[in-house]
Amino acid sequence: MEIALFGVAFVLWAGLTLFFWRAGAWLPYYVAGSAGAAVLLVVVAREFLPLELALRASTARGVDFLASLVGIHTSVTWSDPGAIVVVGVPHHQEWTHLNVGLESSGLLEIAALAGLIAFFPRGGALDRSKILAVALLATFAANIVRVLVIVAFVAHFGQGTLDFVHTFLGRALFFVMAIGIYWYAITRPTIRTVGARLRGGAFG
Repeated sequence: MEIALFGVAFVLWAGLTLFFWRAGAWLPYYVAGSAGAAVLLVVVAREFLPLELALRASTARGVDFLASLVGIHTSVTWSDPGAIVVVGVPHHQEWTHLNVGLESSGLLEIAALAGLIAFFPRGGALDRSKILAVALLATFAANIVRVLVIVAFVAHFGQGTLDFVHTFLGRALFFVMAIGIYWYAITRPTIRTVGARLRGGAFG
């Protein structure tokens, strides 16, 4: 049943995107194509392939490794076997268990970026593939840095800082890093394209 519903959604999305493309309606094409691709990618990663779980595990392992390099003792366990990756952070006589869930996995940001770059109307497939590969790796690394900052604050200042650092500081840091990634992947190519067209250059 789930596969059937996904198939229907995929066909509707592909048809709508193709319609806008053939009509030359580039803004609706870009919005429908990139947003739909992002949503479908998240569904595939969560429901049909173990991509979300792999991202969560990789994030936890990456944070655990980097934490050890900066002198923070952490441990990685499964609170529910095969489902939830947990990073344990000690502080004096207390332990804080941080669940690496959907938000902390980076899947949403990766899916959104993949959709935006894949349907970006500039350059060929090879150029977009190169940019996408670099941007996705950068987003994954930025997400690990975000979680590592949360772990570091909890390790040094205790559980009382968790809400602040997770809700505000971690998100603000990731937002700044995301701006840099989007600049590299989307904004900079757009500015170059617009500049080339204004100077009478070719679009591409």
